[in-house]
Amino acid sequence: MTLATLACASGVGLFQAAGPDELAAQLANRVAAALNTALAERGVASLALSGGRSPEPFLRHLATLPLDWARIRVTLVDERWVPVEHPDSNAGLLRRCLPQALETAQWMPLYQGISPQADAEQVDLHLAGWLPLDVVVLGMGNDGHTASLFPGMPGLAQALAVDASQLCLAIPAQAGRAERLSLSGRALRTAGLQLLAISGDDKRRTLIRALESRDAGLPISAFLAPPLDIYYSPPG
Repeated sequence: MTLATLACASGVGLFQAAGPDELAAQLANRVAAALNTALAERGVASLALSGGRSPEPFLRHLATLPLDWARIRVTLVDERWVPVEHPDSNAGLLRRCLPQALETAQWMPLYQGISPQADAEQVDLHLAGWLPLDVVVLGMGNDGHTASLFPGMPGLAQALAVDASQLCLAIPAQAGRAERLSLSGRALRTAGLQLLAISGDDKRRTLIRALESRDAGLPISAFLAPPLDIYYSPPG
């Protein structure tokens, strides 16, 4: 079955772009519109963003759009346990792509520099005052992971659960991956607008498999239901 057919059957929205640049623009416009709606309705808005390499065009486009960042709370979906100066830091990516926005916004980094567990506890306390989130932008790896919730990791089912005990989790180093911090399924699924942005044939095939099988071993499967919308483009 096609991605479009499976998304429709799952009640999930699907927006297909011609390429990564068009995808970045569509996604940024959607995020900005949702944040402006939240600001108009409640005077404050909250946004959780993904890092990595893929989001850079989207973030740079978002930086050009009219938003009152002083009234927007911004955090990350996940983070490697490294300082902002480290080349693998997701916070560093946001600082490069959204410099003026982060200077103005209510910015909550996940990395606090104490220890992974202590940082997760501090974020947990702070994030509780932000819920529900307005917009969450997720990515997905070829293995079906999202945020830093990986297939086969200890405690995966509880981490993904809507009633997870924590909002922010310390993810131990494993399989060559550094220690990380990640929002849990409980935190991520509070968002009124949940967006998944992917590109390329490998990720499309993984997503189709997740939609077809609802395989609990693919973490992304936990999010493939309304109010999620998928933004997809073929490789550039």
